[in-house]
Amino acid sequence: MKVLARSDRACFPLPGYVMVYEFSLRAGLRFPLASELIDILTICGVCLSQFSYRVMSIVMGLIALFRDRGVVLSSECLSWMGSLFSDAQGRISFRSKWLDIRTRDPSKGWISNFFYVQND
Repeated sequence: MKVLARSDRACFPLPGYVMVYEFSLRAGLRFPLASELIDILTICGVCLSQFSYRVMSIVMGLIALFRDRGVVLSSECLSWMGSLFSDAQGRISFRSKWLDIRTRDPSKGWISNFFYVQND
């Protein structure tokens, strides 16, 4: 973890670091990052900071539920539950009969409580 300077901005992490919002920890994010979460981020083509509190808490809850049942939350499992797609603003959405979640608009600076974590 790195102590931030006043000049540090969420949208410009230092090389080798990822930016994490404080609310992500309250939503269940833990380090090292779950391999399922990394796969979901890769498949969606988004960075960790684009997940809102709601999205982060739902994804972390699904990962925990699947792990509790002895199953890995994979892209295949996600495709059985619903569909992932990108909209014109660059937000990623997941829609199913029972769940509709969307990532934050990447062009907006929504929250100022963030920190950097070294990406190993």
